[in-house]
Amino acid sequence: MTGTPWILKTFQIDQTGSTGAHLFIEARQPGIFAFILNLIGLDPTAQLKVTKGAVSFRSTSLSGMTETSTALTQIGSFQGGYSKPIGFLILAVFFPIIGVIIDIAIEFFIVTWVMLIVSLICLIAYALQKNLAFGFETSGGAYYGLSFKRGVLNNVKVDITQVENALQLVNALIGAASLGTDYALASGVQKVASQTTILAAPPIVPQSNIMQSQVYTEPATDNPVPSVSAQPVASTQPLTMTTPPPPIQGNQPPGGI
Repeated sequence: MTGTPWILKTFQIDQTGSTGAHLFIEARQPGIFAFILNLIGLDPTAQLKVTKGAVSFRSTSLSGMTETSTALTQIGSFQGGYSKPIGFLILAVFFPIIGVIIDIAIEFFIVTWVMLIVSLICLIAYALQKNLAFGFETSGGAYYGLSFKRGVLNNVKVDITQVENALQLVNALIGAASLGTDYALASGVQKVASQTTILAAPPIVPQSNIMQSQVYTEPATDNPVPSVSAQPVASTQPLTMTTPPPPIQGNQPPGGI
């Protein structure tokens, strides 16, 4: 994210992706000559595009074009932010001090007023000038990105809120691509207390699983099991049946014996 900032031409965030990209950034090289080439369509430009499946970086110049595309699942990190020229703040404090010292030495207080005007210009320059930067690093360690700022001629303004929204959207896309789900945006974090620990509720086990997991066992005892002795079986004799002899058939003498 170092180097001379380019001039921002387009900064577009699309949460729906209907335009073909969720994030599209386009910038051109600074300078009047680059602006003239921009009017005729020959200006060197750089583009950063984030879709639902990949991140691509494209740079064009008078000598040709180079484009690099990487899948979201292969992104090591996506970086973005802004920087302000802190040197203007240091000069804004330094100039009035120098003016007072010079006026004390020459016993004339015109230099202090001049330095106060210069200090005010430095404060205005610090408030207006802001360099933005976006880029990504692949899982192999290669980095692609660009830094840009607001141009006087193009006059494309980007604030800090838009930068944060772009980072939040791209991070959600990378997380969704890694998990294989649809992305979801979170606008903020709810602050519960200055120091707290929020515990997750234990999972609820279905009652059917509990009944199946129960094992019933019979308590073991040390008392020996009584042995059953064999009882003698009384022998039975077969029953015999006698039948009376049949009567004698014949004529008996009359009168008896």
